[in-house]
Amino acid sequence: MLDLAAGIEARNYGLRTSGDPRSVLEYLKVIWPLFVIAGALAFHVWVHSQNIQVGYWSQELSAQERELSQTGQQLMLQQRTLEDPKWLEAIARRSLGMITLRPNQIIPAPPSMNWDTSTSETPGSGRLLRPFEPGKPSAFN
Repeated sequence: MLDLAAGIEARNYGLRTSGDPRSVLEYLKVIWPLFVIAGALAFHVWVHSQNIQVGYWSQELSAQERELSQTGQQLMLQQRTLEDPKWLEAIARRSLGMITLRPNQIIPAPPSMNWDTSTSETPGSGRLLRPFEPGKPSAFN
């Protein structure tokens, strides 16, 4: 502080500021309810945003469930189609060039294979011993 009459500056070194405990309690009594209200409001906003997020997740999972259900139905239909004997016969005829066997038709085994029929119980069901290659040792000894 400046004393204008004397032209000197007066300083109060002896005055100290100290908080009054009663005034601090009064400030807390005023501020505490504001903190409680702000906390409750923040909690309400957080809960509301979580509810919205759960709703979005629920919609997303429902869409995935519908999509997976449709995919499952398509796969079941495809499985039934692939297991149909008429469809298999048509593919065998068209793509593989197969024909229906006649009752008296015999298909001989290829000459390049050596079949062991001594251990089989039924005729024609032998076990392959080794490929037949004249003059070369076989890998199936």
